[in-house]
Amino acid sequence: AAGQLTLSMPYTEVSDDDQAEAAVNKLSTLLTSGRLSDSNKEIIKKAYKEMLPDVDAALRMAQQLLLTSPEFHSTNIVKMSGESRAEPELPQPSGSPYKAIVYVMFGGGCDSYNMLVPHTCTGIKDMYAEYQQVREEIALPKSSLLEIDASTSNQICDSFGLHPKLKAVQGMYNDGDLLFFTNTGVLTKETDKENWRRDTVTQLFAHNWMQREAERVDPLKEADGTGILGRIADALNKKGRSVGTFSIERNTISLIGTPGLTSTPFILSRSGVSKFNNRASSESMEADIAAINNATAPESGVFGDYWSETLVKSLSHNKLLYDTLSDKQTDITFPTSYLGRQLEMVAKMIDSRAERGSDADMFFLSTGGWDTHSNVLDNMDRLFEDVDNSFKAFADEMKAKGVWDGVTVIETSDFARTLAPNTGRGSDHAWGGNYMMFGGGVKGGQIVGTYPDNLTDDGPRSLGRGRMIPTTSWDAVFLPLAEWAGATPDDLPNVCPNKDNFPASHFIDATALFEI
Repeated sequence: AAGQLTLSMPYTEVSDDDQAEAAVNKLSTLLTSGRLSDSNKEIIKKAYKEMLPDVDAALRMAQQLLLTSPEFHSTNIVKMSGESRAEPELPQPSGSPYKAIVYVMFGGGCDSYNMLVPHTCTGIKDMYAEYQQVREEIALPKSSLLEIDASTSNQICDSFGLHPKLKAVQGMYNDGDLLFFTNTGVLTKETDKENWRRDTVTQLFAHNWMQREAERVDPLKEADGTGILGRIADALNKKGRSVGTFSIERNTISLIGTPGLTSTPFILSRSGVSKFNNRASSESMEADIAAINNATAPESGVFGDYWSETLVKSLSHNKLLYDTLSDKQTDITFPTSYLGRQLEMVAKMIDSRAERGSDADMFFLSTGGWDTHSNVLDNMDRLFEDVDNSFKAFADEMKAKGVWDGVTVIETSDFARTLAPNTGRGSDHAWGGNYMMFGGGVKGGQIVGTYPDNLTDDGPRSLGRGRMIPTTSWDAVFLPLAEWAGATPDDLPNVCPNKDNFPASHFIDATALFEI
């Protein structure tokens, strides 16, 4: 038809060799400007002929193979050396005890002042009554709260209450495996009610900016283009550790480290790893792709060689993960929710650490629905029930597999939400909030940081409607976590490039948070 490209030819009276030669030459001209090497042409012509007399299948096979070639993916002249490309070597563990950091983002802004609520206070005022006054119709009834002891945490209250759906979280806190960071968030430096605009470079109250900064922890962009987990991985890689970096379902800057030091993160599905080319057009297709991307000669173009090296490495890793995860089963039944399935995949990846040659892993996952501008009470019931069930299943699985002491889960969010409700029985974007960290190596049963002692608009940390200026930065959260994972003091300025903007008193000793 007019205006359409066609590769149809009068093949009825043409030999198979001539037919293959004509088809591959035309594809080479169209897709590589004629740069397809003679050796790769021969591989593709052979595959083409094997599909005859089905001309459509033969043409499809030739196109598929050509699209994997270095000539298609670069503008280089590619010259093959005649040798096979070496199989990528598996990472070798250093022998250090295994450590995994699991970063969970509550995307949308968690209303965390309904996660951690003042309960019993023997000080100068009743903080629960103040909470109830400020939160109005979105306050949780005191009788519904799950009480936790905070008498050793130097807080305004002797005990706090957890959201009623967080029963497993309460259990981990009471068992000494879970702690809370309070009034925590993005900070460029310590600031106050008078100077916060001047002292803060991050665009506040915006989902994209504050999520990104919680994943970067680098407000001044001293290590621009990298993320907090990637820089922790950098520190471990420098020490000879074999570190894996994995995101479940989405891309994230948090896992990006220094190029050449920390490898590119893998993005995994919560359902596992799909086998590459699961419906191959021929039995020899995998071998043909490998041959098309064999080793190149020294004078060959560097970009074409980089494509082939990257492709071969990616296919090798895909096969390893597919073969390994196919045999992995959890001992615990996980929820079928989005969060539950992600944590189940993380559990299987941790169980595959020996096959992967890994002695440290960084995982990033996220769950949405936290932007509760309306019906916050109903939404939080649903969300926290899923969190509680999913976190419990993951903790139980880590214990069952004997790796609980080597795994730490850190939960973050874009920001907290206004203490004062809006007209839709919801809450709006705020700043400092309350967050969980748990694991077998965590010194739990404590609330770290400073819970606001005045929740009204007159309070020294409130910007109005209960938007709290944080007292604890993400830097103060992740630096001790990096030390637990194996970073040493000389690594810390690279892990958190903004650390020198805070006084030494701002930070928390790692031994106060972890069994080290």
